[in-house]
Amino acid sequence: MKKRLMSLALCGLFLLAGCQNQAVQEEIWELEQDDVIVFADGEAADRWRGYQNGLREPWALYELSDGTVLLQENDLSGPEGSAAFAALSEEVQAAVSAWYQGEGARYDLTALLEECYARYQEQGGENYQPGLVAQTASATAASEDVVYLTTLVEQAADPAAGQTQRYGAAFDRASGQRLEVWSLFTRPEAEVRLALAAAAGDDPEVQQRLADAIDPGHILFYGDRLEIDFPAGAFAGLDTTYTLTVEYARLEGILDPRALPGGQGAASQPG
Repeated sequence: MKKRLMSLALCGLFLLAGCQNQAVQEEIWELEQDDVIVFADGEAADRWRGYQNGLREPWALYELSDGTVLLQENDLSGPEGSAAFAALSEEVQAAVSAWYQGEGARYDLTALLEECYARYQEQGGENYQPGLVAQTASATAASEDVVYLTTLVEQAADPAAGQTQRYGAAFDRASGQRLEVWSLFTRPEAEVRLALAAAAGDDPEVQQRLADAIDPGHILFYGDRLEIDFPAGAFAGLDTTYTLTVEYARLEGILDPRALPGGQGAASQPG
């Protein structure tokens, strides 16, 4: 395994106060994979991982042969640790964690590296700032029978123009089985879509457009509300993400009471 060392002089005091005592650490960078991607001109990017005092850094860097870091990729972060997740039995926690591990990354790493390299070619190495991608999951709500999780994906092939996408998932609190979103409601899917879209106002045309465009993967449950993300392009004329907030009071008689957040282990997330 290829390694390299970098000596880091760390000051115990702010620079303005003087740097009389310095601690020197050696950061070990380990080559995890070479030629992760080979671009059209033959240049390639390798993946490196840093270790400080023997501890593995929770991110990887994709680097060109000239030492330019194209992209920082944070390790995938699962739902472990959030309050509603901790309230689940160990068996259910294991089942939910296994599902997330099986899903893997919800972004296209190759496409991101291609975008980063194109920007590097345009800007030149001296002016280039690395891109960033991160994916985290957390339990955001729980009901009597269901725990709700939200995955946040932050992508910035260009730091000046990043984007965020959210994905929702629901799991049975007793078994850990993944639940289809429409199974959480007591009405047919078509009626539920219109009921959700009604939160946007009274215009029937707008309601129908939104109802048709709802992607169940972008329905997100929180402790006091439900949110639906419509990514850019979800319907004609939408060039940026639109979020529709639906209060649970609107869904009385439509959302199964056992699926209504607020039961034991419930958690909420501001936003």
